[in-house]
Amino acid sequence: MRARGAILLLSAAACAGCVGTTGGELLSFEAFAAGPEDAVEGEPYRFTTGRGFEVALTRARLRIGAVYLNRSVPTSVASDTSCMLPGIYVAEVPYGLEVDALSPALQAFPGMGFATSERARTGELWLTGGDLYDEDDPTIILDVAGAAAKDGADFPFEGTITIGRNRVVPPPSPAAPGAKPICKQRVVTPIPLDITPRSGGRLVVRIDPSGLFSNVDFSLLARVEDEGEGGAPRYRFLDSAEDQPSKNLHAGLRASVGVYTIRWEEPR
Repeated sequence: MRARGAILLLSAAACAGCVGTTGGELLSFEAFAAGPEDAVEGEPYRFTTGRGFEVALTRARLRIGAVYLNRSVPTSVASDTSCMLPGIYVAEVPYGLEVDALSPALQAFPGMGFATSERARTGELWLTGGDLYDEDDPTIILDVAGAAAKDGADFPFEGTITIGRNRVVPPPSPAAPGAKPICKQRVVTPIPLDITPRSGGRLVVRIDPSGLFSNVDFSLLARVEDEGEGGAPRYRFLDSAEDQPSKNLHAGLRASVGVYTIRWEEPR
């Protein structure tokens, strides 16, 4: 993972140099991710989309590459900014975790996070399997399956999303070949929050999988050849932006509002 520079909290030693910059106390904390609190372990997650589809989601696994908290409110990384947003990063969880987004149970990141006791106003998630800048990263970021229904029609679906060369946006002109780096497709921000890390607390990222599908028209999904018992049709999200459902699922994955909630929980 590429370093951010002087403000990046990559370790306790590195963070010690940041405390003087932010004026906060250095602390470490546990971090977790989970699906929605109203999900039931082992059961489909059911919801109705804004387009009127009744969805029973049976699989939703999301790869989070890292979590960062910023004490400022920068503009979106999707605009013409650096992938490293301006401001002061006051907390980090620089570890990857594959999250079962259908489980309400807290799933621990594989290492401690680091922070200063400064107020954070926005968060960002890195959706990557490793190097934020590697266009050839084959990591599956999202893996979903389930069934949608509307007006008597059923759409059993599946699909995976990667973020690599298939998501590279062409530069606006030959004179600016690096204007649209792949990292811009992998950083979800700014996620609104209001957090002041305290000693003994923990960071929790909640994922609402219904938000991923809010603008998906399942009736436009690519149909797979009839398979299985009874020859029932199946539908698949494409790992590209070739159709409306696949494009909008990818957009939902990168939404800074309505999918991800980051909060700080004080010790009980």
